[in-house]
Amino acid sequence: MPVLNWIGQMQNIPDSTFKDALVITVDTANARRIDNNGAYKQAAEIIKIDHHPNVDPFGDMNWVDDTFSSCAEMIFSFTEKISNFELTKKIAAKLYSGIIGDTVRFLNGETSYRTLITSAKLAKTGINISKISLQEDQMSLQVARLEAYILDNLQITDSGFGYIVIRKDTLDQFHLDDGELDHAVPLIGRIDKVKTWIVVSEKDLNRFRVNLRSKSISINGMAEKYGGGGHPLASGVYIGSIEKVNQLITDMDNFNKKELKV
Repeated sequence: MPVLNWIGQMQNIPDSTFKDALVITVDTANARRIDNNGAYKQAAEIIKIDHHPNVDPFGDMNWVDDTFSSCAEMIFSFTEKISNFELTKKIAAKLYSGIIGDTVRFLNGETSYRTLITSAKLAKTGINISKISLQEDQMSLQVARLEAYILDNLQITDSGFGYIVIRKDTLDQFHLDDGELDHAVPLIGRIDKVKTWIVVSEKDLNRFRVNLRSKSISINGMAEKYGGGGHPLASGVYIGSIEKVNQLITDMDNFNKKELKV
């Protein structure tokens, strides 16, 4: 994913490598999100490490704990149990990047005392935390233009539900790299009137990716209703028609009215 190249380059591994191997999946809630066309199934053993609700325990061993802010925080907690483990600055920088990326620089509800203590221990190694935070906060010019489009076309209901639907022909105009759209998702939540919000993007014709977010009330049940899932305050789902997208918008608005008693 080009947007994350500053952390490390993605490797292309031949399918044959997975045969009789130990495969460890990280931050992958369900098996269909594993991006290697099913080659991982040749593994002798699969270990799943994840911090989302464990609705798909596909691993032979599943270490899943949704009380953690991120898998980076989980992995750090594991390293502390390994005797003589050397926490280098290179390792610390990557783990710290993972934590502030998943917590949106400590803004979301999964941020805890443990998260801050972990981050402090990583910072103690001497990593440049300011540089990492600035890198996480940077955006390309095309993302900046997308954010301007979102703010100009955003709809906010009386219940405090915000939403934007970006059709494929519009999305293509921004020439985004993979993952860059995610940078714009938190934007709507910065508006004080907004309590919950969704960003709908048509990646392929009639295949809509929906990012659901909330400041306080749990919305992962709504994602599950439409076949998705995720955290209580940050979930996602893919939907196959604009009609279902419109139904989700209606359901979210009604959900807001009920939960927030608007």
